[in-house]
Amino acid sequence: MKMPESTITTIPQFLSGIADYPNLAWIYRGQGDASWPLIPKAGRPKYYLRETGKPALAGLPPRDFGRFNHWRNLAVAYTKSMPENDYECLAFAQHYGLATRLLDWSTNPLVALYFAVDSQTDADAAIFCYTPQWHIDTATASLGERLDVGQITPPPIDSRILVQSGVFTYHPAPNEPLLPGEIIHDLGLLRPTHGIDLVRFLVPSKIKPILKRQLSEIGVNRKAVFPDLEGLSEFVNWETSRAASTKSEPD
Repeated sequence: MKMPESTITTIPQFLSGIADYPNLAWIYRGQGDASWPLIPKAGRPKYYLRETGKPALAGLPPRDFGRFNHWRNLAVAYTKSMPENDYECLAFAQHYGLATRLLDWSTNPLVALYFAVDSQTDADAAIFCYTPQWHIDTATASLGERLDVGQITPPPIDSRILVQSGVFTYHPAPNEPLLPGEIIHDLGLLRPTHGIDLVRFLVPSKIKPILKRQLSEIGVNRKAVFPDLEGLSEFVNWETSRAASTKSEPD
């Protein structure tokens, strides 16, 4: 199934493009390189742990869950705020960099646009808009029981998740990229005319610096989406380097 896509060069054009898909359930993901597949870290070659099929492993959890359980057992020594719920704890681990079956998204399209233009300056970027078919009830669902991709909306376990309007998708087969599919739920007037649950907007690499500056002017920048001293330092560094490069340009 072909994914609908279009190229955008301005913020108003991007917002207008989203309005062409009147689905209030969209979530958004910005990637600095449009060629990257939608695969969570646990499914990428560096971290993917294939099942060995050995009889001795019968009844044991998948190997990436074993990695998560090992992390979880050690992490209690580093924090007193470890979530007890499995899915929320998985989101907690994802937030702190563990390779999991979760993929980061945002309910704020401008946050996704920021992440798309903030890195990989030589590559075209992409913003993916996705409407999940299922929402996982973290209070009742058991980890690993789902066989399809679903959305997890965690509590604001960290200020970054809060200000980034962060949500996650859970991928039961982490090495398989998320691909467009037909929307199976009846969304009524909110159903996009093409009936597909995944849309992509492309940003040419040469436009990235312009959009990043324009986003900063409306308050979407490093110090806003990373509300800590590290985010502030990176923002001030970016401002300084941008001012220096502007002064060095001939009139």
